[in-house]
Amino acid sequence: MTDEMNRSAFDKLVAGMDAVERSDMLEKINQSAVSVVQLVETEELYPEKNVSLHIRFKGESALYRFFLWLRSLLEKKDPEKIYNEDVLASMARRINRDHPGILNHKNGLIDSVFYEHLRSLRSSAEFFKPYFNIIDENPGDFYVFLSSFVTPELSDIITAEADPFSLSFDTEPDLATKNRLLKNLDSILNNIDGAAKSNLYSAVSSLNWLRQFTRLPYIHFTSQFTNLTGNHYTCPYRNAVNDFSSFAAVFSNVMSVQNEVLEAMLMFSQRKEITKNAQDKDIERTIKEFIAKANQCFGIIQMFISNVPIIKVGKIINADYDWLPGNIDGVEGWFPNFRSHWRKIIDVRWADWLRERKKKNLETYLKNDFELSEFPVMKYRPWQALWMRVPFACELTGGFLSWFCENEYEDMMPYLNDVMMEGVFIRNENRIEYSEGLNLFAQAMSQMQELLDRLAPEGEYGAQFEEFATSRLRSFQVQNQIDSMMTTTETEIRECVKKFGKGARMIDKCLSGVLSEERDKVHDGLQNINVIKGHNNRVWKDSLRTCWETLKKAVFYLSELEPIDAATEQ
Repeated sequence: MTDEMNRSAFDKLVAGMDAVERSDMLEKINQSAVSVVQLVETEELYPEKNVSLHIRFKGESALYRFFLWLRSLLEKKDPEKIYNEDVLASMARRINRDHPGILNHKNGLIDSVFYEHLRSLRSSAEFFKPYFNIIDENPGDFYVFLSSFVTPELSDIITAEADPFSLSFDTEPDLATKNRLLKNLDSILNNIDGAAKSNLYSAVSSLNWLRQFTRLPYIHFTSQFTNLTGNHYTCPYRNAVNDFSSFAAVFSNVMSVQNEVLEAMLMFSQRKEITKNAQDKDIERTIKEFIAKANQCFGIIQMFISNVPIIKVGKIINADYDWLPGNIDGVEGWFPNFRSHWRKIIDVRWADWLRERKKKNLETYLKNDFELSEFPVMKYRPWQALWMRVPFACELTGGFLSWFCENEYEDMMPYLNDVMMEGVFIRNENRIEYSEGLNLFAQAMSQMQELLDRLAPEGEYGAQFEEFATSRLRSFQVQNQIDSMMTTTETEIRECVKKFGKGARMIDKCLSGVLSEERDKVHDGLQNINVIKGHNNRVWKDSLRTCWETLKKAVFYLSELEPIDAATEQ
């Protein structure tokens, strides 16, 4: 695996696409989209946000406090309770003056304008909610994905110091080596640069704010409103207290959602499609539509923030000047999830490195066994000409079997057929087993050749792939046809490998009885082994022995390559 391929594979685990694809998509987002609306908390920092009622009461004039004392005698209430009511009533009058339609304090009602705001906010929340449904399935995965936008240098450091592919293939793959990499990872994550960590935390916090916004109890809150006259909806203070507290916690802790967060949300949900076709115009249109809709939603949110003094309204409906909203939760657990998913990535990369190391070690013997410097690929791979990346789950087994079919099979069959046609087996059951094995072996090679013919440029599949590549037609129907051809190709290769392995092992056992000096109790030789081909018997036996050795080597390599292919598919 080259450094470039290795880096690309690492990027795909981190971000679902390689660095070039991610860079292209970010450039498209930045070119296609207008600036994201920035949310700004507009409620002024009135003293009521920081000063208790008791301290404010003591700051009032002596005359006013005396007047409150007289009222307390008549109303039989504590003077501070009466003062609380006066302050809240004054606050409600200011709200009615500056933001009419929010409150009807005289009747203890939240008014219809607030209701309309709730309905608009709900539509905005519904837009973002599906993205969080995807994110919340695996938050750690998303946090790592987000970091590739906010702190791309972090993955570069991890690649250099904690990625198993930073090791030489000569390194002993023991537990101590893997633990050293994980220790390096922990050290990197625990010592993230101050500015980078701040940027990442800010991005995660803004993401969490938006998540909490989508989770607010819109349906329950709006159901508390009734329309006694026409379309005029109102809600008694007492019915709004619990739901309003949830809203106040979110809207009194407003955070602007960064561009990178929105980009990551979109691309995380689209990364499979983007990976298939990073140049697709449909993706560009999706980006434009997403940012435009997000801006529309943020405009609605900002309108609510600007027109509803959330803390003052909360004090009024709770009838308590000292009431303050709570804080939003949820951001505290991001880093353990972040670390945990990075460790999963290193685990996956460790398994990949072990497979690649095994493959490299096999290549060392491949030169001696078959005079090949690397594992062959299939003669025809027409899917590589397509505009999108098409995964192929039988790269190694298909490639080796394809090569064997074209370079070894024809030379071997005459000698293997001679045993069947001219050999007299001492044991009849060995003849039956050999015949069955030879048939399976031949079927596997015939099936592989037929598959190669279909994949050839003039073949059924090859011509269809060429048509798709030339027309660059993109639709679900085309995608389904491509998927179907790839599935059929992979299924047939697996069937060929299965037949080849079973047939070759049966032939191997029978030939071991014919050619080996050490025989088991089941397989015996040929009665006429020394007379087949007459004067050319010695040459024939040497050639048969070569075929036998080649067959055993082929079975060995396929058995080693099959789990590598299977693991790569996962």
